[in-house]
Amino acid sequence: MSPTLPEPGPRDASPLRVFVALWPDAGARDALWALARDTAAQTGGRAPSAGNVHLTLAFLGDVAAARVAALDAIGLAVAAAVPPFTLTLDRVGAFGDGRIAWAGTSAPPRDLERLVQSLTGALAKEGFPTERRAFHPHVTLARHCRRPAGTGTLAPIAWRAERITLNASERSSGGPRYRELGAWPLGPHAADGTTS
Repeated sequence: MSPTLPEPGPRDASPLRVFVALWPDAGARDALWALARDTAAQTGGRAPSAGNVHLTLAFLGDVAAARVAALDAIGLAVAAAVPPFTLTLDRVGAFGDGRIAWAGTSAPPRDLERLVQSLTGALAKEGFPTERRAFHPHVTLARHCRRPAGTGTLAPIAWRAERITLNASERSSGGPRYRELGAWPLGPHAADGTTS
């Protein structure tokens, strides 16, 4: 089991709001954060903090702390089945009538698609909620945009995806805070129980 997973106890009785994600390396994070700040300024929206820039693979919502161990087993198995891959973001667009600006990819890596399909299947098999809509890999650049976000191509921003993480989303006065609950390296070596 990943050493960062919380041990359930009386104080952990309330559910955790969780999601599984990829986090960019430092160079990609800095490039995406700069893009997010520019996008927020142009749209009148709110950019995430640099530490919150990520790509969600699966959003589970509220999960009982006692079920986190099952998510650890899922994460370990799913990560072991997919090798590390490079993700390149080269497009920008908007969701929600233009109120959410994002960066995405024109050609999702096949291993990313395999990873998401495997993750979604494993979560559903264990009774966890899964998204019904198709997966569109993206990184949120700004929320609550008051002016339309631009759409089109982007100077490519690439990062090497080498691990997936389970995260808790916690509310704070400065916006959401994300806490890592577990992490699993991609590739066959993940099956030996090694975590990072």
